[in-house]
Amino acid sequence: MSIPPSRKQTFLKLIGIICCIAAIVAVLVTTGDSAISTSNILPKETIGKTAETQAISVSVQSNPDQPLLTLNSQGNQVIDLQTQLKKRGYYPGALDGVYGEGTQEAVYNFQVSMGLEATGTVDSQTWQYLQPNDSMRAELTSNIGLTTSSVGLSPDLQTIVDRNQLIVAIIGIDILPFFVKNKQGDLTGSDIKIAQDLATALGVSLKIDRTAKTFNDVVDIVDSRKADLGISKLSQTLTRAKMVSFSRPYLTLRHGLLINRLQLAKASKGKDTVDFLKNFEGKIGVIKGSSYVGFTKEKFPQAQIVEFTTWEEVIEAAINGDVLAAYRDELEVKKILLNQPNIALNFKTVALSDSYDPIAIALPWSSGHLLQFVNLYLDLNKINYTVDSLIQEYSDIFGKPGQPKQQ
Repeated sequence: MSIPPSRKQTFLKLIGIICCIAAIVAVLVTTGDSAISTSNILPKETIGKTAETQAISVSVQSNPDQPLLTLNSQGNQVIDLQTQLKKRGYYPGALDGVYGEGTQEAVYNFQVSMGLEATGTVDSQTWQYLQPNDSMRAELTSNIGLTTSSVGLSPDLQTIVDRNQLIVAIIGIDILPFFVKNKQGDLTGSDIKIAQDLATALGVSLKIDRTAKTFNDVVDIVDSRKADLGISKLSQTLTRAKMVSFSRPYLTLRHGLLINRLQLAKASKGKDTVDFLKNFEGKIGVIKGSSYVGFTKEKFPQAQIVEFTTWEEVIEAAINGDVLAAYRDELEVKKILLNQPNIALNFKTVALSDSYDPIAIALPWSSGHLLQFVNLYLDLNKINYTVDSLIQEYSDIFGKPGQPKQQ
């Protein structure tokens, strides 16, 4: 029996409707399954955290001991590295994405400044120190009224803040009243106070580097950027100024001579002491590696320079007649007169009114902003010491015999 055409068309329409309904149901079921597996179980915040955790887990899988960037590396990571180094004043070159010798040197210097192992390659620890540390910038109030939360930091100050430490180089021998250990074994004195005040003003801790054996060693440490400052009763000299910058002097001393009376009587041959000193001939004892080696060459070109390791050795040589005079600043000469009056009887003391020894703070030549910061601190706190003011302020430690070593 044949099906009428009208019924056949109706039947086909029903089949089409059923297929459409089946397709819609399939789509809804699929969407529902997806919703059940994600958003119906985990909130959006958790999904986001899951994604972050997955991203972190990938980076942690790398070997932390394997350098991330090294010589001849290339790419966007190198550009990021060069950018961070340039911001801090370590890298003056182009942001070309090529890890060349210039980038390697910048990394090495940055690692030295941060107290990291200086390899010239960038590992995970170096990356960590290169990242900006906003928490260290905020709410750092100094005793001179400067806050870093409201100003952008220059590269030299940013390096100190990122490290959270001000490194100050001081010679390893105590010199009162500048730096000397008290009964508790803590360093105290005028230079220590300046160093601590500056660290407080920057909102960081203070680290003292006392590896220097001579005052020239202190300058070398600052020049190599192993220390941010050298606060070590340092004399300003033209030779040192070729290597480092100096703050304005916070103490100016006259030069002083301790002359063996007996030797002077023989050498002067009746001449007035002033006339004799104008053309000084004889042996002058000074501290090895000190500014007074250069001062002697300038002031007494005809004298024979004899260098000793300590000031005590210089004094002993002068007493024994091995040298005609001991050459140092007026403060150290006065300390001999105050603390060792019996020895002082052997000497004629002379203060050279036309020769001055400016004492200042040494900084790396590139630390221009830090230099201004230090000078502002000195000015606002009116730090202009004199011999008498130091003796009065530090009378509790000044009268105690120490083992100083002259600069």
